[in-house]
Amino acid sequence: MKIKRSSWHYKISNFGTAYESEHDSLCWYFWRAVAKTIFIFTVTIWLSTTLFFYFTSPQFISTTIMILFMISCIIVPSLAIHYLRKLLGKSPEIPGSNILIEYLKAKKAKICPLIEYIN
Repeated sequence: MKIKRSSWHYKISNFGTAYESEHDSLCWYFWRAVAKTIFIFTVTIWLSTTLFFYFTSPQFISTTIMILFMISCIIVPSLAIHYLRKLLGKSPEIPGSNILIEYLKAKKAKICPLIEYIN
């Protein structure tokens, strides 16, 4: 399997790692990316919750505004990316192979292919 060094899962998988393994299998790569994604998500939720409780007051209106803002920070960027890709004439789906589908195919075949990193 070939993986681009510019892909988001490559960046997450190698986040905090000083070196890149040349003989990386898809299974190790997949679970390393999942673990680091969960870690980043947990830290983000913890930080967001801390900031939420720090900046909110007991008043209902300010709490409602903060909740709406946090939800819009998640929804608006994904909608904007989808709209811009459609406006530019590109497919709304993100191009490239889906690492989850490739992992499931490898598990079904009971063979984890080696990964070749490309630029």
